[in-house]
Amino acid sequence: RERKRERERERERESEREREMAEKAAVVCKEVLQGLDDDVLEYISGVVLDDDQILPKEELVEVVAPLLVSSEFVSDEAEAEAVATRLWDALHNAEGVNKEKKPDVVLLKNAVLMGGKEPEEESVAKLVDVKVDPMLKRRGGNAFACATQEEEIDVHSKAAIAKARLDAKAEAKRQAAKQEHERQMLAMEEELEQARRSVALSRIAGDAAGEISVVESECFDLPNPGGGENLLEDANIRLVSGHRYGLIGRNGKGKSTLLRWIAARRVKGFPSLMSMHYVAQEIPLAAINEGIHPVDMVLKADIERELLLERQKTLERDAMSDGGTSHESALKLADVVERLMAIDADGSEGRARAMLVSLGFSEELLSRPMKALSGGWRVRVALAAALFAKPDILLLDEPTNHLSIDGVLWLQRTLATSMVWKSRIVVVVSHDRMFLDAVCTDMLHISGIARRLTHHKGNYNEYEERRKEMQATYAKSTELREKRREKLLEYTRRQGRAYTLSGTIAAKMMRVKMIDKLDAEAEKEEDEFAFLEEDQELELSIKGGGVLPLPIARFYNVSFGYPDCKPLFQGVEMCIDAKSRVCLLGENGVGKTTLVKILMNLLEPTSGVVERDLGARIALVNQHHADQIDLNLTPLHWMHSQFPGDGSYQHEQELRKQLAQCGVTSELQTTRASCLSGGQRSRVALAAVSYTKPHLLIMDEPTNNLDIESVDALSEAVLNFDGGVVLVSHDQTFVSAVAKEVWVLGGGVLKKEESFEAYRKKIMKQLKE
Repeated sequence: RERKRERERERERESEREREMAEKAAVVCKEVLQGLDDDVLEYISGVVLDDDQILPKEELVEVVAPLLVSSEFVSDEAEAEAVATRLWDALHNAEGVNKEKKPDVVLLKNAVLMGGKEPEEESVAKLVDVKVDPMLKRRGGNAFACATQEEEIDVHSKAAIAKARLDAKAEAKRQAAKQEHERQMLAMEEELEQARRSVALSRIAGDAAGEISVVESECFDLPNPGGGENLLEDANIRLVSGHRYGLIGRNGKGKSTLLRWIAARRVKGFPSLMSMHYVAQEIPLAAINEGIHPVDMVLKADIERELLLERQKTLERDAMSDGGTSHESALKLADVVERLMAIDADGSEGRARAMLVSLGFSEELLSRPMKALSGGWRVRVALAAALFAKPDILLLDEPTNHLSIDGVLWLQRTLATSMVWKSRIVVVVSHDRMFLDAVCTDMLHISGIARRLTHHKGNYNEYEERRKEMQATYAKSTELREKRREKLLEYTRRQGRAYTLSGTIAAKMMRVKMIDKLDAEAEKEEDEFAFLEEDQELELSIKGGGVLPLPIARFYNVSFGYPDCKPLFQGVEMCIDAKSRVCLLGENGVGKTTLVKILMNLLEPTSGVVERDLGARIALVNQHHADQIDLNLTPLHWMHSQFPGDGSYQHEQELRKQLAQCGVTSELQTTRASCLSGGQRSRVALAAVSYTKPHLLIMDEPTNNLDIESVDALSEAVLNFDGGVVLVSHDQTFVSAVAKEVWVLGGGVLKKEESFEAYRKKIMKQLKE
C-alpha cells in the first residue's frame, strides 16, 4: 500500500511538473510570437513540448514554420524559419523548461555482446530510430515489444491538423466578410431606395430637379476599403446630361468603389433632387423581396408610379367615404390620374415584361419568385429595374457579366440610341471594348499610380488612340531632354578646370541651372504622364499539347435531355480538333454547359455517338478558375502542391519558368496568394493549366473578372495556343479576336454561323425591326 501511495504521489508530482512546464512554455511562446492569432498560439504552445521536453530544433522548426506562414504572421518561409528558431532558442534558455529531450527507447540494430567487445562496424551508436508511446513508458509497459514506427509522433500530421484549423477559420472569416459585404450592400440599397422615394415625393409635389444639365462634385479623396493609401486624392468629377461615361482603369484601383461612393452620395456636389440608380456586379436579396416575381420587382423600381398609385387609391377611398362631394379631393384625384396617364402607368407591366424578355427571361423564369433565381438572373432583374426607373444618373458596374451576347447587344443599343438616355447621365464600368465603343461618349480613367481621375472625350477606341499619341509624344520629349542634358554635362566636363574668369564661371552656373530646370521638367512630366504606362500588361503564354492525328471529339447526331424534360438539344453534328477555335453562343439555360460536359466526357448523350481521342488532354478554364488557389500559399508553393514532381531543383525551376511565362514575376511567385489581385491569381491558375500542356482548352466566361488589358493579353495567348479552343463568352471583343467558328445553340438546335461579325449584324438588324 505504501508503494502504491508513493507511485500516486510521484504521478501527481509529474503532472504538476508537466503543468508548470506547459505554462512556462506558453509564456515564452506568447512573448516571442506577439500578435499571433490566439488559436494558433494556443496550438503551437501545445506542440513545442514532447514528453515534457523541448522538441529538437529541426523538428520544432518543421512544425511551427508552416503555421506562421499559413496564419499570415510572417510573409515567407525564410522569415518563418528564423522566427521558429528564435522560439526554440527562447525556450531552450527559459528557466524551468527541460532543455534536452530524453532519448527515446529504441531497438538495437544488432545484439549487444554482454561482457564482450562489440564489433567496431556495428557500434551501439547505430540504432534504429523507432519511437515508443511515452504513455507506455509511464505505465511501465513492455516498451520493446510495443515499439512501432506507426506510433511515432507525426510532425506532418500535426501541421496538417493545424492547417485544417486555419483553413476552417479562414473560410469562416471569408463567409463573415461576405455576409458583411451583403449587409452593407443591402443597407446601401435601402439608403438609395429612401433617396429615390424622397426625390419622387418632391417631384410629385412639384419640386422637380428642373433642367440640371451639369453636375460637378466637390474635391474628394477616395479611401481604399482594404486599408492603405487612398485610391484617389483631391479628385473631382464633372458629369453632363446626355453623356455616357465609361469608367476605366486596372482592377483594384477604385472603379467599383467610386460608383458605390457616388451612389451613397458620399461624393458631395450631386443635387439631392437628382434620382440615382446603381447596379452592382452582385445583388444581395432582401428578405422582403424573396417572394416577389421579376416583373413586380421591376415595377417597384418606378417609385413615382408606385406613389401615384398609392395616392390614387387613398383619394378614391376618401371620395367614397364623403360621397364624392369634396371638390378639392376631386381635383387632386384628377391631377393624379393625369400624371399616371402621362407616364403610361397602364402599360408599365407590359414594358417591364418586354424588358426582361430582351434580357433573356423565359416565361418559366418570369414565373419564379426572386429567391428561386440564381445570382446572375437577379442581376438581370436589377438591371431591368434600373432601366425601367429612368433615373437622372444611372451607374452600372460590369452590367454585361451575366448577359448573353444577344442581351449585351440589346443593352448596348438601348443605352446608345434610346431617347431616354440622351437627356440623362450614364456611368458604366466594363471590360468589353466594343461595348464601350458603342455606348460611351466620354471616358473617365482612374490612375492607380497617380491616384488621379482624368476625363477624356470620345469612346474607348478614341481614348486609346490619343493615349498612344501621348505616349509617343512623351517618349520623344524625354529623349530630346536627355540629349540636351547630356550635351550640357559633356560641355561642362570638357571645360573642366578651365573656368577661371568670372564670365566662364557664370556660364558654368548657367548650365547647371539649365540642367536643374531639365530635371524639374522631367520630374513634372513623369508625374503628369504616369498613367500612360500603368495600363501595360505583362505577356501571357499558355502551352499546348500540339496537333493530334485524330479529332479530339466528333459528335454524330447527339441529343441530350434530362428525364421527364424536353430535350435541351437534338441532332448535334460537330467536330473539334487541336486546331479548332470554336465559340458557343446562346442564352443561359439552353444547354451550352451541358454540351461542354459531354465534350469533356462528364456526361453521356441521351442518343447519338461521340467519338473521342482518349489520349487527348482537356483543360477547363472558367470564370471561377482563380478561386481554386489556396490563399494561404504563395503561387510557387501552390504549384508545388498541384505538381509535386521529384522535389528537385530542376523541377522547381520548371515551375518558376511556367509561372513567369504566364506573367507571374519572380517577386509575385513568393507572395502569398491572398495579397494578389484577381487578375494575378487568374494568371497563376492559367500557369497550372499551361503546365499540363492540354490539347484542348475549354474556356467558360474566362473574362468576367478581368480588366481590359488582361483580356487583351488573354486573347493573344489563346491565339498563340498550340491546341484547340472551345469558348463560351459574352465578351464581343474577346470572341471577335479569338473565334474562327461560331455556333449558336437555341431552340434545341446547334447552328453554325458564318462569322461572329455576321451574327452581330443579324442580331442588331433584328433589334432595329
